[in-house]
Amino acid sequence: MAREGVSLTTALGRGMRRKCPCCGKASAFRGYLKIVDACPACETPLSLYPCDDGPAYVTMLLVGHLVIAPAFLLHIFYTYPLEVVLPTMVMSMAVLTLVLLPFVKGAFLSLLWYLNLKAVR
Repeated sequence: MAREGVSLTTALGRGMRRKCPCCGKASAFRGYLKIVDACPACETPLSLYPCDDGPAYVTMLLVGHLVIAPAFLLHIFYTYPLEVVLPTMVMSMAVLTLVLLPFVKGAFLSLLWYLNLKAVR
């Protein structure tokens, strides 16, 4: 299934760049996480696609696997004192979450747009 000649990988790439999944020209965000009502370039109504909790859950899952799993595999928890490891892990997880969240939300928006999963109002 393709939406208006746009492949899924193209739509996801545009979303990860925080652009409109339909045209890829204008920004899909007007702030850090706020999605525009409609694309200024192609008038696609982006606010109809519900991107509330899904991107946060995906980001937490991704960050958990990127930080906690290597810490156990590299024996960081067993080698260094807990007073050093825990603050470092918490800070790295917080920073990584804040950095990745807008890009995951853009990809999530693109996936919803591609599958045409609009909110029921």
